[in-house]
Amino acid sequence: MKTSVPCPQCEVPITLDDFEAFSTPFTMKCPHCRVKLKETRVTPFLLLICALMIPLFIYLSELVQSLLSGFIPVVEKIPLIIIFFCVLYPVFALYERFNGLVMFNKGNLHLKHSYNEFWKWFFEHSDEYFHLNEENLEAAFPTIEKQLLKINPALTFEFSVDLIDGKREFIISADGNLDAFPAVEKLAMAAPVMENFKVIAFRQREEASDIQIGDVYLKPENMFFTYTRLDGLLDLDIYLKDSATNDDDCLTAAFILLDAIVGEYDLAVKVGDIEFRPYEEGIFLQPISKLPGLIDQISSEKRSLV
Repeated sequence: MKTSVPCPQCEVPITLDDFEAFSTPFTMKCPHCRVKLKETRVTPFLLLICALMIPLFIYLSELVQSLLSGFIPVVEKIPLIIIFFCVLYPVFALYERFNGLVMFNKGNLHLKHSYNEFWKWFFEHSDEYFHLNEENLEAAFPTIEKQLLKINPALTFEFSVDLIDGKREFIISADGNLDAFPAVEKLAMAAPVMENFKVIAFRQREEASDIQIGDVYLKPENMFFTYTRLDGLLDLDIYLKDSATNDDDCLTAAFILLDAIVGEYDLAVKVGDIEFRPYEEGIFLQPISKLPGLIDQISSEKRSLV
């Protein structure tokens, strides 16, 4: 008998303890990736059981109240719901566990809002998004964000301002949130072929340019690194020249540049700990532009060993 079931999006097991933490068996969210879920096979049966259990719980609560009030008169004034949860909660917990076992073993768990539903909606509005320009590009953001929120709260997106080979790039991102990476991959894979759009999973590498945040102005050529390999990941020490590494704006700018240089997927999956340090003379530092090649080299070595 199964006591867990993988989330249809992130594939991390949802356990009976997770199920019991749901407010009701019919309003479920994956505790790991927070996507909304629905069950499509045994829900009518569980609703019928629920309809039968509610009167039973009320009757048992009234019975307990009547019995206890004979010894403690003040109990008669306590609301039934309090008596139920104070005295009969173990019975309710068993009922919830029963629901979970039925759902895990006989049910069919799905995303509440499917990837195909998103793409159907997007396709219907694709013309207006294709004809966006730099001035009205952001006007489309709230509507698309609302639709992506139904898939996974961590999802975000970007449109390319310029057309590339006659198409606008639609980049779906998890903003570095590893828990939402499966949602990005599955949503991108479910995308239909569209004449005017190219769907891309994750922010890709790009030629980094100077960035300014607040009073901080950071150049890629002022970023250097050393690394150690640990548990299959690269732990990085990033050295910033002419920048204050204790400044929040500086660290934000450095992360944005690092994400652009390495790419969202590689930065999250292939890089481990990152430490930002002031630039130091006299130690062997590599320019940050060398980092993507190093990551690719290590990935290639791993593949050759498989």
